[in-house]
Amino acid sequence: MSRQGGCRQPGGTGDSALAGQNKKGDAVTSASAESIGPVGTTGPVGPIGLECLMNRANIYFTSGYRFSGVLDAERLEASFRAVAGAVDKFAHRLHFSAQTDYAWRPADALSPSFRAIDCDDLDQAFGAWCRDSLDLAADGAHCPMALAVLRRRGSDEFLIAQTSEHTYLDARSAEFLFNRMIEHYNAGLDGDSARQAAIEAAVRALRTVPGDRVVETLGLDDARHRENLSALADYRVADDGGYAIPLAEVPDCLLAHRRARRPPIVRFFRLGGLLARCRAHAPEVTRNAVICAALAKGLHALNRSGRSLPEEQTISFKMLSDLLPPEMRATHCGNYIAFVPVSVAGERPVEEIARQIHERTRRIKDGRIDVSLFRAVEDAVRAGAVGTVDDALSFVVTSWNNYTFLETPDYLRGCRSLRHQSGVNIDPRDTLGAVLVNRPILVINLSAPDEVCLSFFPSLRADAENAAFAAHVAEVFDAVPVD
Repeated sequence: MSRQGGCRQPGGTGDSALAGQNKKGDAVTSASAESIGPVGTTGPVGPIGLECLMNRANIYFTSGYRFSGVLDAERLEASFRAVAGAVDKFAHRLHFSAQTDYAWRPADALSPSFRAIDCDDLDQAFGAWCRDSLDLAADGAHCPMALAVLRRRGSDEFLIAQTSEHTYLDARSAEFLFNRMIEHYNAGLDGDSARQAAIEAAVRALRTVPGDRVVETLGLDDARHRENLSALADYRVADDGGYAIPLAEVPDCLLAHRRARRPPIVRFFRLGGLLARCRAHAPEVTRNAVICAALAKGLHALNRSGRSLPEEQTISFKMLSDLLPPEMRATHCGNYIAFVPVSVAGERPVEEIARQIHERTRRIKDGRIDVSLFRAVEDAVRAGAVGTVDDALSFVVTSWNNYTFLETPDYLRGCRSLRHQSGVNIDPRDTLGAVLVNRPILVINLSAPDEVCLSFFPSLRADAENAAFAAHVAEVFDAVPVD
């Protein structure tokens, strides 16, 4: 049965998959942490409705940074503890009673976790770390962030895995903190204690500004907001393959999901050939648009082979947008992201789909549609309305691109950067949290020159569905010759 209609329900999770992410804009700054205006609450944590939802979804996301070279693990641990220990927000917990009743309160002792693990295979060890990341909060432990060094036996290759609890921050904020840890480590190697102190002071100044204040600062007036909501209601979306789990089925799926933990599905693809093909058709398209086009074509193929759907299909998904410019990311820590619907004609060539996605993202940014959706989530949480309406979108895509890692040759002193990869685990606390992750959720990141990493959140229904999706995406990339 076809599921389609206008886009109605805020929801989902993730980070910016839209163009406009920072490339070199996250250096430590002396700008005031109150650049957005008064927080409106005592302490460093203002209320964001989305963080209430993230608390229920209970998501732990991991960025893996692979290197070769010599690492001083003890020095890295000291830098991790100095930076993570300076985040005021980490000294708090979110207490939840209902969507309409939640609050941040001071927490018991912070327990940031640092581990060094020797292994025979870095990818297998990374998968196991992601699978077991939920144990960081076992027995009530308060661990918003953890760091693990996975060292390959008999080799100088190693991987630094940074795991974050999504209630506290999004992937852009996690990236900012990781970059500060590495700067702190490098400064220690140089004997530059003044630089280390400046980094710690900048991290202590981070604040979580309330969602309503963010909307005001980003300049969305009521008239534009009403126009955006009207346009969203009329925007055609479809989930003809039935990938979104209906709300009525979510509780049973959640019970089945809790019976076992699984490592994430992770795949790597060469990007250059597909990017060249798409830019020959439309030179302006971003890498993100090209990757998302490959995902849409992969789902189209899965629908044809696995669902027996017709050639002509509307493929709809949620693409996640970062709301803050780089200079504000340097002073604010939290979940400042929005969830925007994108629909494409799945039967069209991949290069045409990439252009469709690029044009849609430009309209979203120019019209501040992403800000309207962030505001809509805040309003829905206040009304207790999240998780009450099925929405017809087949998957969610989020992007974690650490351009500082990708573009800085001496990013980690004495080491060569090899690859950036991702993995996620989830353990929804209730049906509300499960509703936020009730369809395939994909993470994409530029992992190395000419390479993209694709990983999946664990499925509430069937990991085989995600594996099939990944296989069809691989076919899209493999169909283009690589020079």
